[in-house]
Amino acid sequence: MNCNLQGELTIMDNFDIKPNYAALGRKYSMDWRTVKKYHEGYKGKPKNRNKSSRLDSFKNEIKDKLKIKRVTVRGVYEFMIKKYGIANIGSYTNFIAYVKKHKLKDGNKSEGHPRVETLPGVQAQVDWKEDITIVSRYREIFIINVFHMVLSFSRYSHLELSIQKRTDDVYRGMINSFEAFGGVPEEILFDNMSTVANTHGKHKKPTTGISKLAKDFNFKIRLCATRAPQTKGSVEAKNKVIDWIRPYEGEFEDLGDLIKIIKNINSDMNINVNEDIGISPTALFYKEKEYLQSLPSRAIIEHYLRPNSYRVSNEALIRYGNSKYSVDSKLINEEVTVDTLENNLYIYYKGKLVTYHPLSEKKINYKPEHYENLMKGKVKDTDMSERVTENLRIMDALLDMRKVEVSSIEATKSADALIAYINQNSCGRWVINNYTHLSVSDKLIFIKNMNKVLPYVKNKDAFIERIKYSMKENLCKTIDFDCYVNDFMATAEYECVLSDEGYQIIHKKYEEEINQFIKEMGEQYTAENEAENNDLDFSLDAEISCKEVKAIE
Repeated sequence: MNCNLQGELTIMDNFDIKPNYAALGRKYSMDWRTVKKYHEGYKGKPKNRNKSSRLDSFKNEIKDKLKIKRVTVRGVYEFMIKKYGIANIGSYTNFIAYVKKHKLKDGNKSEGHPRVETLPGVQAQVDWKEDITIVSRYREIFIINVFHMVLSFSRYSHLELSIQKRTDDVYRGMINSFEAFGGVPEEILFDNMSTVANTHGKHKKPTTGISKLAKDFNFKIRLCATRAPQTKGSVEAKNKVIDWIRPYEGEFEDLGDLIKIIKNINSDMNINVNEDIGISPTALFYKEKEYLQSLPSRAIIEHYLRPNSYRVSNEALIRYGNSKYSVDSKLINEEVTVDTLENNLYIYYKGKLVTYHPLSEKKINYKPEHYENLMKGKVKDTDMSERVTENLRIMDALLDMRKVEVSSIEATKSADALIAYINQNSCGRWVINNYTHLSVSDKLIFIKNMNKVLPYVKNKDAFIERIKYSMKENLCKTIDFDCYVNDFMATAEYECVLSDEGYQIIHKKYEEEINQFIKEMGEQYTAENEAENNDLDFSLDAEISCKEVKAIE
């Protein structure tokens, strides 16, 4: 407040003079009501106000999110907007001011570098955001990579979630980027990723594979200067935006959610006004896309996207190994490709990851949402969830009921029991298919000789694999001797077929043949070592077998 006004009001009060608020207001350029407020004791606005902020109720959550390793303030802001809405969070300017005021995140200094710009359609830049570790709300750890291509002129980007960073993943990310852009730039700038740059020798150069891709898609390859990521500043700057995914720690369910999150982040990146160019990348891309080169033929594209394909059945399943796995019913009769990593099966359609399954011994593996899509139109929507759950439960129960567990002793009691026993292993399919084509007399020979060894079998899987080779040789006429030799030559206990008792019984039965076998092995061993002047006696020790000592005893 004006000091002169305060002094004049004080004098009037001392002389008991009633102030003329209107006249004082005109004199001091104030509203008369303001003069009255001061006369009645108002002291004016305090210099330091503790005004509350709309963000106060979110302060702890913002602080926790900013503690996530390598997260950005912009990433946390975008996450909070998605979760609570802009009406509750406010503008980014106010958000970052709040973070600075309350010191919720430390700032980092960085070195400067010259700015480089290119004309429309000339250049794109490529990089990986590698090994992002993020935990779902169920505490499952996901390690993902994000392929990133950005057009240098418009800053328009394409993001691609990838499980691995192999050559095929680079090609898939590039081609999906070209298709998203609707064309190919004249040149692409890469860093020194091993799938693109051969750095052995004095001079680094593009790999043969990327050179062929560049020829097929008609672009030039440029490699960054070593240890100089600023030479591809557009993509490096944009990669900071990919840190927007980090605040979703503990907020998503599965890989499908992560794919959707990255897709939404990609959309936001392209729509938000870019501070460098002062315009939305989407708006500028509207101009740049006219300068891009045309894509090659579909045959060339498919050559890179479908190295090994699987056709989706009418049940929305693909067969991989001995099991079947589901995809969305929209892909029925389409071809997909697969990849495996850490006991998971990843399924791609036209180069894009569409779903994944844990690798399983179950014969049929449906995801509930895939089965639900198949059921649409066949079941009322109100009954859908209950029917899907029940049908999948029954299917799993039936698959479990179809598992036949037959012991080696039970397998000696009938031909049917023997078939059921053999069927318990993947090699058993081959054995059974060949058994069905045997004559009646050959089937009896096979069964008779199998019964000689079945009571002594300890390792069912190893035994069934041994049947396959013995059957090819002589209809398993010497299967017991073959199993003995297998164990004699085994280098680890888990490779042995027979129990200790069975091993000794068969040794006694074929003692003469076994001694001859050992003699021949010894002669062969000695002959091989004479050339090196090794005066070594052939002995039956643990180097050759886990059971030779028992054989000699």
